[in-house]
Amino acid sequence: MPSIRAVIFDFDGTLTPLTLDFSLLRSRVEDLAREYVDQRAIDRQRDQYIIEMVHAIHDEIDQGTSAFRDRAFRELDRLEIEASRNKELYPYTRGVLIRLKSRDVRIGIITRSSVPVIHTIFPDVFDYIDHIVTRDDTRYVKPDPRQLYMAVTALGVRAEDAIIVGDHPTDIAAGRALGSLSAGVLTGRSNAGQFRDAGADYIFDDIRSIVDIIEQHGK
Repeated sequence: MPSIRAVIFDFDGTLTPLTLDFSLLRSRVEDLAREYVDQRAIDRQRDQYIIEMVHAIHDEIDQGTSAFRDRAFRELDRLEIEASRNKELYPYTRGVLIRLKSRDVRIGIITRSSVPVIHTIFPDVFDYIDHIVTRDDTRYVKPDPRQLYMAVTALGVRAEDAIIVGDHPTDIAAGRALGSLSAGVLTGRSNAGQFRDAGADYIFDDIRSIVDIIEQHGK
């Protein structure tokens, strides 16, 4: 059994409670989009996640301007920071990260959110985390594996020596596409059946179980 040299975590719902109102986020982005494109362009993105919708609508607008995309991401930051005020990490999060560090495990975060949102909840994040990749670093966020690839590359490990831990099947999809191990945690809005269907290697109640997995793979 190969050792695990890096753990890459999702953020919302994984290291901290999930409090985002995704319907509100989408509604606000669509309101902004109507200033730039017609309703048909918006309707074409109904099945897309919010970040992908922003980029797709941007692509339909005159490429001489990034006004819509910039405004959309500023609005997402504002709404996400507002939803994060007075929210804290799960009480066990820092302890888990310390235990992983003590085992010389590299630690990353990949998130569809942004660093300002993370800092609102986790101001000392870089005391515990080696590298973060957010939507500001790439348009190709999970489930696209390129965001995860950026993280494992920055952490200096091979994909097969990393495990991604998250609360949504998109985390599992990114891990499987890149060839990393994956674990679903039941602290978000996804259930065990959804994680099994997505092909998760592990399903945990919460991130505390990752330490046991690291120890098993280290033997």
